Amino acid sequence: MKNIFLHSLFLLFLASSLSLFAQIRNADFEVHNRGILWETMNDDGTIGAAEPLDQFSFYPSMDWPGGPGTLPLKDEQRSYMAGAGMWMGGIRDGALFFSEHGPFNRVDDANFEGIQKTENFIENVNFNPNQAEETITAIFTTGENIRVERRSHAWSFPGVNNFIIIEYLLTNENSSAISDFYLGLPYLIRPSYQDILAHNGWGDDANRSDEVVAYDTSRSLLFAYDDTPNISFPSDVGNYVERFDELRTTGYAGYALLYADPASDNRPQPANVLVAQLLDHSIRLTLDNNTQEALYAILNGSDRSMQADPEDRIVPFMLMSCGPYDIPANESIRIVVVEAVNGIDLENAQEGISAQGDLPQGKTLLQGSIDNARTLFENDYQLTEIPPRTPDITVLAIPTDQSISISFSPIDEGWTNPINGEENFREYRIYRSNRSFNGPWERIRVLRPSSASHRLNFFNEDEELWAYKDTDIQVGVSYYYTVTSRDTEGVESFWINRLSDPVKAANPPAENTLNIKVFPNPFRRTSGLPLVGEENTITWTNLPPQATIRIYTAGGEMVKTIEHDNENVGEAVWNQLSDAQQRTAPGIYFWTVSSEVGRAKGTLLLIK
Repeated sequence: MKNIFLHSLFLLFLASSLSLFAQIRNADFEVHNRGILWETMNDDGTIGAAEPLDQFSFYPSMDWPGGPGTLPLKDEQRSYMAGAGMWMGGIRDGALFFSEHGPFNRVDDANFEGIQKTENFIENVNFNPNQAEETITAIFTTGENIRVERRSHAWSFPGVNNFIIIEYLLTNENSSAISDFYLGLPYLIRPSYQDILAHNGWGDDANRSDEVVAYDTSRSLLFAYDDTPNISFPSDVGNYVERFDELRTTGYAGYALLYADPASDNRPQPANVLVAQLLDHSIRLTLDNNTQEALYAILNGSDRSMQADPEDRIVPFMLMSCGPYDIPANESIRIVVVEAVNGIDLENAQEGISAQGDLPQGKTLLQGSIDNARTLFENDYQLTEIPPRTPDITVLAIPTDQSISISFSPIDEGWTNPINGEENFREYRIYRSNRSFNGPWERIRVLRPSSASHRLNFFNEDEELWAYKDTDIQVGVSYYYTVTSRDTEGVESFWINRLSDPVKAANPPAENTLNIKVFPNPFRRTSGLPLVGEENTITWTNLPPQATIRIYTAGGEMVKTIEHDNENVGEAVWNQLSDAQQRTAPGIYFWTVSSEVGRAKGTLLLIK
């Protein structure tokens, strides 16, 4: 049985907290959405979905794998965090102060200077390989005259694309010094956040508490993973979703300290690491319900009464604090952290319950991500390898033979690696998924510009396009595609060009003739289809299984009759040849569709 009382109490707490949000300014935000880990950065010091703990918000909150930007279903979201923020406390002019910037309450007692996203993509003319691809900067000054500059950095390149590095620069803008200052970073990391999405019920009650939290001292890494709840629900590990037969949270999520200025007493940093059972202590963790003195004691570690036992399954509140600092007037301190998620991939996740035995691999993978982030930070963000840029792709259904075309302009010509100056482009790789924007991906073709046969069969010299026709597909099934670039050293780009909306080779037949459409209309010189032989194709869609299409000139002369008879496909094509096999002239044409379920008519304009 669920502990109904605690569950109700927590929901009451959420409701009261959310009601407060309506009285406070809405934070401006920008999203890291380039790599495999997506995250929302707010202008008030908070991190995560635009409204913390808002179960209906689809903004990223340590989403892994992240995206797409618009989710077709709530079940597609894979959030590993309910929200995060920052706490600050110290002594100013002999008096204690404490400020709370999330993860429960937002604040407006500050001067917010806005938020800005800077893009440094490899396809940009001024690309700098020694800077992050995405940098989001938020600057504000608190009511205690502490200026906060937070810069977060993200990359899409494989090996560095599943973490986000966050730099904090805090400046004392008071006329006097601040002493005993601590910066705390509270996180609500909980892989079982998926419970509310996948199981129609939040895992936040005593019986269903199933996060295991641990601290890796060698990496200053706090992390959590989804384990069996306090009562026996073996299939809840990884949030198994029966209707999809897959695990939803296959990763370990955490954050680690990469750098902190030396404390005033030179103690090791972080100075305090605390993990608490939120269900038992939520009322103690906000200024709404507690004093500045009590929260400052939690921040600096003098009050560790909430510390959970290492083996507890909990709904976690995590806190990592740095300090104490004595900050003279107009001087600053710098602290850098990284947040990351890593674990088994979606292909393994789709093995369902049998994949649960692989979940512990996530710990090693997460630790590897943290190590990669630390190396990158200590190397001043200078990457050791960069893949060729990813081409922009066009994916179109080809109704003539119910195939799908993937085309793109070449980027191999003149490619020079910005790190070593070598012209080392090797190949394009085409991937397909019938599951989602994030895969799992199946590689279906490799195209090499150096291959004479590949250029002969797949490169359109007139259009200067690479074009591949995918015929190994099923009619009516939706497919996602992505194309990557790979160099001679095996360094491959990421899926940044993947489709947000899938493509079908052909649509199934319609039940009536109410929504018949013809495209392209008007027809201008070519169909837009990149394949040789498809230049003149015009398509009727949303046809019933049996129908007759008749095309007439403006003078009423019948040009073409097309008999459509297909129980699986609701589309028919015309190559602009008449029944006498003559090419039609430019002009206005009329068309009709007749069938047992209705009739339709329209006009068609040919511009050549």
